Amino acid sequence: MKKVAILMAALVLLSLFGVFATPMASAATTGKPVIAVDLIHGENPKGLLPVTYKNKTLTAGMVETLTQYTFVYFGDTKYEDELGIKDLGGQITYDALKNNNVSILVLGQPTSPFLPSEIKAIKQWLQDGGHVLWIAGDSDYGNGAKTQQFVDSLLDQLNITNLRVDLTSVEDAVSNAGGKSYRVVAFDDPWKDTPKRDVLVKDLKYGGRILAHGPGVVAWVDGKDGSGNWHPLNTNTKPTETYVIVHSNSSSDITENNAPAGNAYQAGTNGEFPIIAAQIVKLSGKNPDVIIVSGETPIGGYEPMWASQYYGVKLDGPTVITNIFEWSLEMTKKEGTSGGGICGPALIVGLAVLPLLLRRKK
Repeated sequence: MKKVAILMAALVLLSLFGVFATPMASAATTGKPVIAVDLIHGENPKGLLPVTYKNKTLTAGMVETLTQYTFVYFGDTKYEDELGIKDLGGQITYDALKNNNVSILVLGQPTSPFLPSEIKAIKQWLQDGGHVLWIAGDSDYGNGAKTQQFVDSLLDQLNITNLRVDLTSVEDAVSNAGGKSYRVVAFDDPWKDTPKRDVLVKDLKYGGRILAHGPGVVAWVDGKDGSGNWHPLNTNTKPTETYVIVHSNSSSDITENNAPAGNAYQAGTNGEFPIIAAQIVKLSGKNPDVIIVSGETPIGGYEPMWASQYYGVKLDGPTVITNIFEWSLEMTKKEGTSGGGICGPALIVGLAVLPLLLRRKK
């Protein structure tokens, strides 16, 4: 009985301090976090490389700027030499995501639907836990209306998050670039209850201004499979663990360009509207996932949110996107864990106790 008591004490001490904690994937064990960009479904890589105008670089490229990450992509092999990053193939697969240790997957304004096998792959990858999925929509102007439908269809089928892109547009006659209301200048101003909010607002030089060129607006449904009621996303009505990170200025309006009409927002409504929102999704026994849904894309599009200036307006785009990547990875860490390993005191006590278990009574 005495041996059993000592064994139990040792096990308790070691488990309390992390010996049996499940190790988390981190830069320390798998190298740099990997960001995969989807270039299969009609997206373009604008912003991954420097954005230039008349041979002048306006914004340094994401690949050369975010050297703390490894970039890969799904898409045509023609981009491999141009971008200088690894091609993971012409279809999103679970094996490609898992075997390449992808931490963040960016789907930026798809203009064609995802295959059922791709949706299954993304869902399986998310169910592993500890991952970030950024799905970017568009306004309902022109072909953007189809993008909205492809985005919402994907979100419905993933059945993991409540967030959706409503079938409307946001315009702003006051806060814009070059005097055009559809070139919305939005703001990195996360809700006050956002965990680790300081990570999202650090190093801003221009008041958190970020370009949202012809954006849609983020809403939510109370049934994750899209069968529930739609709601505007605000501090009074929101799903659990959901936070708006970027919103439009109070001078902005909801507009309609194409049928069908919006589900949550009505044309003519004025105010601040969510452009980028995130929901922290906790699957049973796994590290949390972060699902980011935005009405504009960080990469690609007509002009990505990565832009550092547009029509003479100085922007914090690269800083805001960088902060969102960093914050989202922070949110995938399991609460109350340090990623496994043995802390010093526990190791010392454990090593001191364990020899007693090996002694045989003489």
